[in-house]
Amino acid sequence: MKFTRRRLIQTSSALGVATLATPMLSTRARAAEPVQLVSHRYPALEYYAEQLATAAPEAGLNAQLMPFPKAFELMNIALSSKSDSIDIMYVNESMTAFMRNGWLRPMDDIWDMFREEFALDDIDPNVLKYFQYEGKTYGIPLTAISHLFFYRQDVFDEAGKTVPATIDEYVELAKFFNSPLRAGTVNCLRDDSALGEAHWYLNAIGDGWFDENFEPTFNSEAGIAALSKLKEVTQYAQPGFLNAHNDECMIALQQDVATMGVSWTTRAMAMDDPTKSAVVDKMGFAPVPDGHGRLALDGYAISAFSSHDPETLFRMICTAASQQSMRGATSYTMVPRVSILSDPEVQAEYRHYPAGMKALETAVPFPAMPEFYSVGDFVRRRLLQSIAGEMEMAEAMNIAAEEVRNFLSEAGYYQ
Repeated sequence: MKFTRRRLIQTSSALGVATLATPMLSTRARAAEPVQLVSHRYPALEYYAEQLATAAPEAGLNAQLMPFPKAFELMNIALSSKSDSIDIMYVNESMTAFMRNGWLRPMDDIWDMFREEFALDDIDPNVLKYFQYEGKTYGIPLTAISHLFFYRQDVFDEAGKTVPATIDEYVELAKFFNSPLRAGTVNCLRDDSALGEAHWYLNAIGDGWFDENFEPTFNSEAGIAALSKLKEVTQYAQPGFLNAHNDECMIALQQDVATMGVSWTTRAMAMDDPTKSAVVDKMGFAPVPDGHGRLALDGYAISAFSSHDPETLFRMICTAASQQSMRGATSYTMVPRVSILSDPEVQAEYRHYPAGMKALETAVPFPAMPEFYSVGDFVRRRLLQSIAGEMEMAEAMNIAAEEVRNFLSEAGYYQ
């Protein structure tokens, strides 16, 4: 059967439901059975799953692609029970706990065998470090995406304005450009998009989310000032920003509803899609003001409990992460190979790449804790209450900090 993206999606839907309903606890040898992949799903990862399938052994690949929360739950169930039902699995920059728990197989003993064949030294070490723990490498990155500043170059030029270097300048420009015809900026404050926006402010001009002991710092004086700046800029945001996710913000920029805003590098190509965008060739790209936007990475790792030959699995991952494969992925996402990011032809075709490369230099991932999205919900809820005028930012963040401390205390973070 031909292994197409449609087939991938059909397989993920059927297998995802079945495996979530019944934990995978088989421990028998499966060397002659298909390689099992569990992964988060969006277009770039669908592409990489197809590439992985090209290197699968004769038995083939069963790919289960699903939203990250479901994939995380499925992997957590299987690996915590030491099941061999997953062979290759999705990992990102925040999954240090999987490495610490011994659930992923270190790759170092195999790495040198394939170093030259797959040009592994070409992988950006600033990206690879997020897949390493205590001196060992546990995964190979596939994407390197970050926040990027989108702005209407033609509107800026007409007004004689330049790209803001700081968040203060950004807020002033949002106020300047705001009008009934076109909002000054976009804001995306629904679900985890709100955490992404807060993350930028907290890392660029605040004290981050936590200190080294996981004590909240988002309610420090600098943290409150940073989030108050986020609240200030929403005065000039597009209608419905409280219910806007990344898709809605992308569409607002495409349809000339807003002058500028922060989005992902993966959304840049959509600005020049003539079938959907009214701003083709009009959008400029730059690193986010003050730097320190969110960094998000995707990669593949090998389960420590897989019954398949680790060299075979590693070769499959290397094939998906090869120079040829990643060149094919550039239409979906930025990739972590230096030779491709710096290629003049690639930069000419994907004009946001130079700004994206610069943004990667200061980009910061979410805190590396499995509970981050859970604790983030406390912060997001109180942040939105403050933006809606229900309470002052200091009160909102102090309440959130107390809620987060209680949650993390029960999770065993404080001894």
